[in-house]
Amino acid sequence: MKKRILVVEDDRHMADLIQVRLKKEGYEVECVHDGVEALRVVERCLPDCMLLDWMLPKMEGIEVCRQVRYQHDFPIIMISGRTEELDIVLALELGATDYLTKPFGFRELLTRMRMHMKRFENKRRYKEYVSKFSIGPFHIDLVAFKVYKNNLEIPLTQREFKVLLHLLQRPGDVQTREQIIVVLESSKGDRRTVDVIIRRLREKIEKQPSAPKWIKTKNGIGYYFHIDSKEVSYY
Repeated sequence: MKKRILVVEDDRHMADLIQVRLKKEGYEVECVHDGVEALRVVERCLPDCMLLDWMLPKMEGIEVCRQVRYQHDFPIIMISGRTEELDIVLALELGATDYLTKPFGFRELLTRMRMHMKRFENKRRYKEYVSKFSIGPFHIDLVAFKVYKNNLEIPLTQREFKVLLHLLQRPGDVQTREQIIVVLESSKGDRRTVDVIIRRLREKIEKQPSAPKWIKTKNGIGYYFHIDSKEVSYY
């Protein structure tokens, strides 16, 4: 079955060029030219990858990215003439998988697409088989949505489970509040909500919540899960 690529680009000439080249590579391609239509197409026919321009009519690409990532898990490659570091960081924090600045070469675009689609496909396949994993004293049951510490269940709400799981799966990697908001899958989430959930998690898993051993704060950035050994066991 052909992979489906959604191209969201208001420059119709560029969109047509990308479409022609991708079709020659064997992909099924659909082009739309504004942000609102992009959201409609995603819901109608889920793509395997989306190439998304930032500057779009009706809804900017960055907002399209945020809304799509809130509901779906497939590669989103932002394509933009905006080259400022803050713009790139914002796009990545709001769910973009990659960021490609204009002008760009088609071979580079194609390579990035293939790399990300393969990674996402492997991740989906892996999730179908892995139901449990352990890291340090923590044991996570992905089917039962439960977390144990030293074989004792930690009572968690659904949102607490999502945030703790997100951190456990990325030991040592600092996660911004914006990244955690995406994990919560709630349009009502804000930075304060994240801080409250982190505080509650610390109260449940830390011996001294005021001096946490596991969930650490990176001042001005976000939070990360600290563990001496990052070895993870899957089964």
